[in-house]
Amino acid sequence: MSERKKIVLMPPNWLGDVILAQPALRTITTQFQDAEIFVYGRGWLTELLPFLHLEHAQIRYTETLPQHADMLFLFPNSFRSAWQAWRSGAKQRIGFRKDGRSLLLTHGYKPQVDLITQHHLFYYLDLLQQYGLKTPFKGVELVAPDDAQSKAESLLVSKGLDANKVVCVAPGAQFGGAKRYPAESYAVVLKKLSEQGLHIVVLGTDAERDIAVQCLKDVQGKHWNAAGETSLTQALSLVSLAKLMLCNDSGLMHVAAGFGVPTVTMFGATNPDRTSPSGPKVQVLYYPAKCSPCLQRECDVQGHPCMTNILPEYVIAACEFFLNP
Repeated sequence: MSERKKIVLMPPNWLGDVILAQPALRTITTQFQDAEIFVYGRGWLTELLPFLHLEHAQIRYTETLPQHADMLFLFPNSFRSAWQAWRSGAKQRIGFRKDGRSLLLTHGYKPQVDLITQHHLFYYLDLLQQYGLKTPFKGVELVAPDDAQSKAESLLVSKGLDANKVVCVAPGAQFGGAKRYPAESYAVVLKKLSEQGLHIVVLGTDAERDIAVQCLKDVQGKHWNAAGETSLTQALSLVSLAKLMLCNDSGLMHVAAGFGVPTVTMFGATNPDRTSPSGPKVQVLYYPAKCSPCLQRECDVQGHPCMTNILPEYVIAACEFFLNP
């Protein structure tokens, strides 16, 4: 009896990019059912993995890069990741030829998807297609573990909120302020949603807590500023049972859409043709300024026009499209 293959996956480095790579990751785990599969990367992957719908009994996160794997798939484009892969002694090192790392790969390919104009999801699938794998999954499909939603519901109850009425909001964006819809505009939208009897939960990091306060300043109904108060597992679980997700172009946007949660998102500095969320219930609001998409971290144009062009009434209408079908 032959030994099982040992396969290592190195996902992208950002939450949203990992979600967009989910169809590619799922392709690998379904086509190598008899392999032992390790996922190596940032520590928060251990919390994300149970939600990625990777149907495989032998898959687990590892803090150290396994040595001498049979196959190693590199989704990051950095020289450092290829150097790590080479040093690990993996027999096959599969990735794109970028940043002068061709000699470190055994299977290096030139991307056939342009990241500047085409969607990132297909960029990750392109790597597998060039390697010779069939790619049956064309969209993101996430799933919450069995007990995740019940724990999230209990958490909401402890805050005096009703899970059946929750709207999750993610007003931050770790990439930078250029992607953030103005807090004062969020405040108008959240006030309206609260007046309709919805319970508002604002998610984010501790660094985004003040932004959350500004967004909630006019909300009189039930709400919870959860920024900095949840683990990633809790945040993902809360999103999975929300009636609606309202957010910027961010990681949690991709999470919500992948769960099939109705998602309303505002784009400005980034191009939705490249990074729009993959899901069945998505409304992307994009009213570009002359400088859009700038792809910069911070806006240097007076008034942040790509975002202020998206009036609060436009956002409210998009939310009500899902809330009152």
